Amino acid sequence: MKNLFFSSMLLFFVCQAFGQITPLAKEKFKSRYGVKVVAGLISNRPESTYLGDESGVALYEISTARTLMQTSFGMFAQKKYGFLYVDASAVYSNYGVVFDVSSISGRDETNHNMIEKFGYIDLQIMGGITSHGLRIGVGPVMHILANHSSELTHLENFSQRMRTTSYGFSSTLGYDIGIFSFDLRYDKAFRTVGDHIYYGYKKSQFHSTPDAVSFSIGIALAR
Repeated sequence: MKNLFFSSMLLFFVCQAFGQITPLAKEKFKSRYGVKVVAGLISNRPESTYLGDESGVALYEISTARTLMQTSFGMFAQKKYGFLYVDASAVYSNYGVVFDVSSISGRDETNHNMIEKFGYIDLQIMGGITSHGLRIGVGPVMHILANHSSELTHLENFSQRMRTTSYGFSSTLGYDIGIFSFDLRYDKAFRTVGDHIYYGYKKSQFHSTPDAVSFSIGIALAR
């Protein structure tokens, strides 16, 4: 009887201890799945190149004027392992680049803006450290071209060679509270704004990269 009493008391205290530890353990090793929306600014460094004809005579001066805001939406999944975490996301992103086009050939006296728009499916995986909801992470991203339109195609001797897949690298500072996840992120692109732009067979000399600083809000639909 005495052994049964002590065994019962021991079982009671063990259950109490696990009852207190379990919520903390769940917090440190929990998973989150949901949707996210993103708004960001694309960096712009003023540059100019010249579009010429087959004889090398310059027809137009083309300059980067400004960029249009990046917007994205998609899904994310996050898993925590104590003080470490892994985050994966798939989002559709779009942004634009505005070019100043000036005729220097005498054929067209007008100066005007021409816009290129891009749509990418961004596949991102990121990992880092987390504590008390705060996260710091880094990771690679793959950009898959899903949509593209350009007013530059109307220019004489203009051609383009689109890359269907490109890559980048990101870093983020995030915070999780309740069902919400907030992230301030910097994306470094491994392509230039002129990677796809050719004047006949000559590649344009744009060197700036469409890097982005963005802010996202994620909502966990399952935890």
